[in-house]
Amino acid sequence: MDRPILTGGNQQSHGTAHALASADFETLLGDLRRHIEQRLNDLYPDDQNDSGSALRAAISHGVLSPGKRLRPLITLLSCRQCGGDTLDALDAACAVEIVHAASLIVDDLPCMDNASMRRSGPSTHAAYGEGVSILAAITLVNDAFRTLSLMERIDYQKRIAACEKLSNAIGVNGLAGGQERDLSRTGSATGDMLAVEQTHLEKTGALFAAAAGIGAIIAGARAVEVEAMERYGAALGLAYQTFDDVIDAACDQSQTGKDAGQDENRTTIVTLMGARKAYKSGNHWVAKAREHAYKVDCGAGAPLINLADAVEAKFKALTSKT
Repeated sequence: MDRPILTGGNQQSHGTAHALASADFETLLGDLRRHIEQRLNDLYPDDQNDSGSALRAAISHGVLSPGKRLRPLITLLSCRQCGGDTLDALDAACAVEIVHAASLIVDDLPCMDNASMRRSGPSTHAAYGEGVSILAAITLVNDAFRTLSLMERIDYQKRIAACEKLSNAIGVNGLAGGQERDLSRTGSATGDMLAVEQTHLEKTGALFAAAAGIGAIIAGARAVEVEAMERYGAALGLAYQTFDDVIDAACDQSQTGKDAGQDENRTTIVTLMGARKAYKSGNHWVAKAREHAYKVDCGAGAPLINLADAVEAKFKALTSKT
């Protein structure tokens, strides 16, 4: 492994610029993604499917299908920005991605969003059936906490703190609560902005916040820095989900790699204020994320600002084609 690229605390500070040059950041992201993919493949090797188990195949399908790996990248970049060694956070980052994979399996189920397509392929229940998919999601959540508990490079206090952050992001104040709120919006085209943003904060922002907070914890950051990273994650999650609402209304499957029009009969930011104003709301939350990222720079620059810029640019590119 190329440790000099991955080590955050020993990098030269980028000073008041608080950001990496574009080419340097793309190189960093590519390097981190390769490490994430390799570790996920180590955790879910191909030979685990040799037994012909549909459950094992569904688990691999859910985790290893090509994705942006945005949440684990947040964990690694948060660790780096807080002065930690990114390799220390690799298993934690993968645990976050494993929980995300479990949440996508659940979101796509017929009793939830009833989506047939995910990551440019069949959703897990479309490929393996509803019952097996539920079991796969349960197994993946279990795997995530096992992965956190066995982090060899991390002392037990940090492991416990990371487990607590991830647990909070999954429960009634996180993914589960957000999904329940989302279900209650089905069939309704009316509602209020605060309720929609609360749904976004729980369903998407909570895991983003946990991802950033866990990275900071592993870096040994102070409480105020952990809080800043969590606020960054929450704001970026709100931006991401707001942009996602816009492209759900404006883009097709070939552009998004998943079922389009899922929010057609729900209250969303788009139905409340229109696509143009919704997109500006997303920009507002990106700006908020940047503000929080600027508060922490332990000598590695501020790659989380670059990541926020990249998220904004990706959605701008998608919507400009419509």
